[in-house]
Amino acid sequence: MNIEIKQIIEKAEAGDMKSQSFLASMYYQGTGRAKAKKIGISRDYQKAFYWTSKAAAQGHIFSQYNLGYMYWSGEGTSEDYEEAFYWFSKAAEQRFAPAQNYLGMMYRDGRGVDEDFEEAFIWFSIAAEQGEPEAQCNLGLMYIDGNGVPESLIDATYWIHLSRMQSSEYAKELWNEYELWQFEDDIVNRIARKIFQIQKNPKSN
Repeated sequence: MNIEIKQIIEKAEAGDMKSQSFLASMYYQGTGRAKAKKIGISRDYQKAFYWTSKAAAQGHIFSQYNLGYMYWSGEGTSEDYEEAFYWFSKAAEQRFAPAQNYLGMMYRDGRGVDEDFEEAFIWFSIAAEQGEPEAQCNLGLMYIDGNGVPESLIDATYWIHLSRMQSSEYAKELWNEYELWQFEDDIVNRIARKIFQIQKNPKSN
């Protein structure tokens, strides 16, 4: 066994949260990650799940999110939406935007929790405000469909435009599918006003 990986495993087994998270990442990505390839770790979802669980239980935010995703996707464990919801919630409570976006999706789709468009809207909004591009698209779609919020193509365009500016391919598809380009001037002006307000009152934002 590679000396470096042996030391990492020893630290992880001793309860070091960062080593547990690092080891989980190595096993999850395997030789697709240069570092894992260098120290001789092959992809193993079950081992990734094991170490992710250890780190998540100690409060490691990224591991809590990853554990939620593994339950969501059934990677390294059986698919379990209720467990996914639990761990996404743990990370979301610590303001981890990708986890907040997944909570929104679970409320929207009724996976692991009762369908609730208003709760979905809340979580998408929180994540979108932090700049999470997928959440911005999901929030935009809620405005398009009028789910949990009054229908508004202007608001939909605003959020999808912000996601598009982060090079989101999904946002680009929505932009063209719903012909949101026709509202672009209104959105540019809205963003300009918001920037002006932030510059004028930096402490209030």
